[in-house]
Amino acid sequence: MRKESERDGWLGFLTLCFRAETPDELDELLWLFLTHEERKDVATRYLIVRELIDGKKTQRDLAKELGVSIAKITRGSNFLKLINEKLKRRLENHF
Repeated sequence: MRKESERDGWLGFLTLCFRAETPDELDELLWLFLTHEERKDVATRYLIVRELIDGKKTQRDLAKELGVSIAKITRGSNFLKLINEKLKRRLENHF
């Protein structure tokens, strides 16, 4: 797949998700497009980010609690260092 069409596909998918009128409709869309494993991975990433933002647990404790490798936790931590402050504040307010 060409990089340009991959980007177009991703933006099209995001637009479709953004236009969902209810959480149930978005859930149905995500069930259509994502496998069980992909949904599980997204849910785990959400939990990792939430706990990292909270900052009350060590990365090692978090990895053990979620049943994931320390590398996954470190990867999430590294990505949090790269996001802009506006998004970081939004996440902090959400959690």
